[in-house]
Amino acid sequence: MTRYHMIIWFFILSFLGYLLECVVLSYENRTAVLDRGFVRGPFCIIYGFGGLGAYTLLAPVAQEPFRLFVASMVMATSMELVTAKLMIRLFGSFWWDYSQKPFNYKGIICLESSLGWGFLGIFFFWFLDGFVHGLVYLIPDGMEKWLAVGLLFYYIMDFTYSIWNERTNEEDDDTPMIGRLKIY
Repeated sequence: MTRYHMIIWFFILSFLGYLLECVVLSYENRTAVLDRGFVRGPFCIIYGFGGLGAYTLLAPVAQEPFRLFVASMVMATSMELVTAKLMIRLFGSFWWDYSQKPFNYKGIICLESSLGWGFLGIFFFWFLDGFVHGLVYLIPDGMEKWLAVGLLFYYIMDFTYSIWNERTNEEDDDTPMIGRLKIY
């Protein structure tokens, strides 16, 4: 697998994570939720990093369902906790809220999501990883480099804009929020 293949794979997983977040939150809130993740574009890169982590750390237990479930649960919940702590340090808040769910820790992590991460880890190894690699292999070799560089450039620009926008709009916005889920 080339580095360009890996970059595209990473962004496909990030896009699928964005879609998953939108579907789950739209269902839970009974209204369409499309603003997920830190950036404006349709990527939640924690899912790309989760895929990389799973691909490198959990492969040894990929054929053992129970161990894979527990390892996926621990890895993803740890990523969620570290990401929230980092976001709190950088921005004063994090972009989700589990405080209404049972067995939560400061609204940052909860048992329900941790169990979901365990099932998602099994789904990743038994279906999603191969499917996404198959999609990337459909891209002609000459296009792979350009697409990977284009995705990186787009994300860097979107991230830069989002950082700038977050800092300039902190005092201006009085709309109540749950993470970045605005309540209208």
